[in-house]
Amino acid sequence: MALVALAAMPAHAQASARCDAQLSESLVDYGRMTRALLLERQPDPARASLGKRLVTLTAVCAERTAMALSFQGAAADDTGFRFAGNDRFTLGIVQAQLDGKPVRLAGSHADATNSAPSSLLRPGDRMSPMDGAGLAQGQRLTVQLEIEPFVGAAATRVGAESTWEGAGRFEVLSR
Repeated sequence: MALVALAAMPAHAQASARCDAQLSESLVDYGRMTRALLLERQPDPARASLGKRLVTLTAVCAERTAMALSFQGAAADDTGFRFAGNDRFTLGIVQAQLDGKPVRLAGSHADATNSAPSSLLRPGDRMSPMDGAGLAQGQRLTVQLEIEPFVGAAATRVGAESTWEGAGRFEVLSR
């Protein structure tokens, strides 16, 4: 059985920009799986994917503000978060909209004027909506994310039913 528990935290807001965050699913349950089913989903000999699931994060602020999205969870490596002990899950950014218009998200570590959009929300990242002039401001940020947990081949060899878990929380920050 595999679970990925996620939570959305309200934005750390300045006095002038109160924001609330909501997640479409706070618990993503992958249900029961057999080793044979997992081995069919192996992208490479060392690991198996439990499959991809979509969740939507929505942040609504009382007034227009620049926002940033981060995920607070134990890092497994530079691209994913800890899952099932020593394995990992990734958070892929499928699409983002600010006030109903498509935007790209760029990491805070990159130069806002020429940064390429990233398809992953990585440990330590703060992703912000960008427009041609830099940071975009708005009241409603909607981000569709793809969760994909991976387990190593050794983790699929169990003697009894096991529960695999990963957890963390989304934060939407206003600037």
